[in-house]
Amino acid sequence: MRGILVGGVRVRLVISSVLGATFLLTLSLSAVSAAQGGAQIGASRPLIVQAVDESDLTTLKGNTHPLARPEFDLGTAPATLPMERMLLVLRRSPEQQAALKKLLDDQQDKQSPNYHKWLTPEQFGKQFGPTDSDLETITGWLQSHGFRVGSTKGRTVLEFSGSASQVQEAFHSVAGWTACDQCAGAAGFCDDL
Repeated sequence: MRGILVGGVRVRLVISSVLGATFLLTLSLSAVSAAQGGAQIGASRPLIVQAVDESDLTTLKGNTHPLARPEFDLGTAPATLPMERMLLVLRRSPEQQAALKKLLDDQQDKQSPNYHKWLTPEQFGKQFGPTDSDLETITGWLQSHGFRVGSTKGRTVLEFSGSASQVQEAFHSVAGWTACDQCAGAAGFCDDL
């Protein structure tokens, strides 16, 4: 599994390679500020405070799809293979996650002022997602590698599209063709997306 560490927010792209080689691109970041106001935490300040260092790579263990095994390997996917609607998942900081848990508990507690006070996707994203600045940085990084980037209201994922060669270049991960019984015996591109 490929990912970018953005302060307390982990950004992940799940791409399995046939041989299971996956990496983590790490950004240099500031510490996440402590939560204030209980469930009212928001991403009030950018967490990305330095440029992306694309030479800082780490292998993530245990994140390869179980069917990405050598016995199913039919070779590398063509470099021009379109990879549409990939999702880059943004993980909340521990403080944001704790505030979200509190809010979810409060929404079910009849004694809480937040009882049954639901958030819109936009409110959720502003409260528990990254700042506009951080999203711009991540979007800019994806676009610098030639990806087309979409948007989501909840700010917990970024949708993007490109080719297998762009994924390999940006995330240091190879897309492969596989054949397995779980894929109905058909040969095809098999990944975790």
